[in-house]
Amino acid sequence: MKKRIIFLGIVLLTFAVGCTEDFDEINTPSNVITKVDPSFVFNQMLQNPTRNYQRNISLYPDFYSQYWANIVSGFESPRYEYVDGWIGNQWNEFYTGPLADYNAQLGFYGEDPAYKNALAQMEIWMCAEWQRMTDTYGDIPYFGAGTGETVPYNSQQEIYYDLISRLTTAVNSIDSDDATQYAFPSNYDIIFAGDLEKWKRFGNSMRLRLAMRMSNVDSDKAKTEAEAAIADGVMLSNADGAHIPLWSSGWYDYHHQMAWAWDNTRASKTFTDYLYSQSSVGEDPRAWKWFTYKEDDDTLADESVITGIENGYNTLPANAKAYATINLDGGYVGFVGNGADVLMYMPYMFYSETVFLKAEAALRGWTSGDANALVVEGVQASMDYVGVDATAASDYINGLPSLTGSKEGQLKQLITQKYIANFPNSSEAWADFRRTDYPDISLPLDGVSGSASVAPETWVKRIRYPDNQHSLNSASMPSMQNTIDSDRMDIRLWWDTADTKTKSGGLMNSNF
Repeated sequence: MKKRIIFLGIVLLTFAVGCTEDFDEINTPSNVITKVDPSFVFNQMLQNPTRNYQRNISLYPDFYSQYWANIVSGFESPRYEYVDGWIGNQWNEFYTGPLADYNAQLGFYGEDPAYKNALAQMEIWMCAEWQRMTDTYGDIPYFGAGTGETVPYNSQQEIYYDLISRLTTAVNSIDSDDATQYAFPSNYDIIFAGDLEKWKRFGNSMRLRLAMRMSNVDSDKAKTEAEAAIADGVMLSNADGAHIPLWSSGWYDYHHQMAWAWDNTRASKTFTDYLYSQSSVGEDPRAWKWFTYKEDDDTLADESVITGIENGYNTLPANAKAYATINLDGGYVGFVGNGADVLMYMPYMFYSETVFLKAEAALRGWTSGDANALVVEGVQASMDYVGVDATAASDYINGLPSLTGSKEGQLKQLITQKYIANFPNSSEAWADFRRTDYPDISLPLDGVSGSASVAPETWVKRIRYPDNQHSLNSASMPSMQNTIDSDRMDIRLWWDTADTKTKSGGLMNSNF
């Protein structure tokens, strides 16, 4: 009996060893895809910012930047309320979507030298998306995140320094002349259609954006990185702009839905006032390119000018829908073409933004170039991009005051023109306001909501962490923000160093 048991054990052990040696081959069905072509993943990564646009952007940065204003009763995000079922999506979609997909691609192709260029393009895009995430929340899980493991939150300072390093490495690793490299099909690279030189310029422009964001908190590093990014080559023309195309023939969750199909938003009075107050000629020639009226309404005093509605109503006026809205046929910056031929996209980074970043670097004395001339160049780039008549653009620009007075006053002029040109990239406009406290943006008309975690007469400074982080991962969160009550939306981010309420004569004393 004992011999039979021993013999059976030897047979089972032999069988177990044999199975173990062939385990992967035997247990992997022949028709199962174990590795996804990176072009499919890359295409989905590039589309991520457009998903859930209403909940992630329209209800938050669009209102916080005051490009747009709410005209729907019950929407209290313009008065700084947090709704987890809205903006909480941005967090969940990023960590479980493009970040997890990107990490998987690194696992599949990271050791294959033929994918060096492709992975560098992915890396540049992920760095841009990381910047969008940390500028929304502040400190977030970063190092080691997206692998299915719980990781601690990292400081925004650590994240920024690492992103700059990653961008530099990624840009330098792209070899446009290497014919052995895997190349994304042009229709899958919906940003630059496979143009590697444009990807490099975009990566350097992102480095410049990050550098200038640090201007008030680490000026030495900001100067060094700004100089390096510009020297390595940033965007050269409007053809270099980064924009995400949208499916205009079917479902698209963008301003057409917000302003026309759903009738939820109108132009903000803050923004439209700037379209009539900057140049001696009066009306900005981009005004009617960007906006129009949905229908005639005699409740407005004058429909011959673009008029927006004030932000932050608790009880909306009866004529809220009478105000200016998006112009679908006028060459609006989010559209190319007219009528049935319109092609929609979401702007991610304009060439004009890069010019204004260079202008600010020059104003700070960090780089060569004339700040005033660069501001003019930035405005001209925006006019050209929107399709403004050359004479109208020239007249408007000639009517702009030159940068004069204190550097603080000059910065306010510069950022105000950048704010106008960046429309409708509300995430960047909101970030510039928090960093520099320019341009002047009003507080909610009917006050900060009593349900908001923002003090009265104070501007919103960040989005708080999602509910699932508080319920499942509070031990990893920053100790001063690991409860719902302490996770306030008036806490300034690392690069936001001054309280807006300290303005004197319309100027801060903190940007230089």
